[in-house]
Amino acid sequence: MPKAKEAKEQEIANEHKVPKSQWKKWNPQQQSIFNEVFYTMVMNQDIFQHPKAAPIPPEHWATCAWNAGWTAADAAKS
Repeated sequence: MPKAKEAKEQEIANEHKVPKSQWKKWNPQQQSIFNEVFYTMVMNQDIFQHPKAAPIPPEHWATCAWNAGWTAADAAKS
């Protein structure tokens, strides 16, 4: 089965508690993108910020990652 069709048929876990009203608006690809961008950014602050910048507190960085994940998911409309 083609990957695109598989993605449409599988349920993507709402791992980071996006409001259900928004989660349902995104297709499975967009949901996966949100999860991946958010997780990758939260776990790798050092590769996303300027090397001379002071570390951002984790709760603030999580908000940045959330916003980036949301933006990426919205931009991935198919």
